[in-house]
Amino acid sequence: MSNILDPRITFLGNSSIGIFGLSTDRYTLVPNGLKSTVLNTIKQHLKTDVVISSISNSHLNGIFSVGNSNHLLLPGLVSEDEFNRINEQLPSDVSVHVLQSKITALGNTIICSDKAALVSNEFPNSQKKLIAEYLDVEVIDTKQFMSSSLIGSMIFLSNQGFLTHPLFEDEDIQWLSDYFSIQGNVVTVNRGMPYPRLGIIANSNGTLVGSDTTGPEILRISEILGTL
Repeated sequence: MSNILDPRITFLGNSSIGIFGLSTDRYTLVPNGLKSTVLNTIKQHLKTDVVISSISNSHLNGIFSVGNSNHLLLPGLVSEDEFNRINEQLPSDVSVHVLQSKITALGNTIICSDKAALVSNEFPNSQKKLIAEYLDVEVIDTKQFMSSSLIGSMIFLSNQGFLTHPLFEDEDIQWLSDYFSIQGNVVTVNRGMPYPRLGIIANSNGTLVGSDTTGPEILRISEILGTL
């Protein structure tokens, strides 16, 4: 494992921690209401600034947002107060952008690293161009994985590696590896849950997983992400 401390954790009593937050190599966005012990664990494992806020008066930050080390993208339903609160807590050189789109679950429909991103084919071309501009990365349409456009729930991506739904084909793994220039593989989390991002928050510094995740799952996740 990447840390001596146990990486298993719950957010608001829920082991699906990925729906509540996201982490990049420079900041970690989490919802209101987390206990101080949980916040301390996040800081110890992920080693970033911790940004605390709701989005649209919701705890589901991991569903509504997507970002990389230099940019954070929020949906149009974020309030002005929430936007300002998030912006004030981020490192001063990290920019925050709002994407006006009928698609608000940005975390389910976009995956990105510091260099590249894949977006759901549900976004119109005009919004794909904005996503590329806002995240300052190369953006291409995703091919269909398992006949679903919800790439953000089926793929967890960091700058170090990626994790996918266990039913991804070998050619899908190779395609992602070639595009992002990193290695990845299939995993489960939270005792067999096949949607890795929903149970994982990680960056290049460390990994947190849902409290139901088994020891073998933790070992496999950490080895792939390079956070052992």
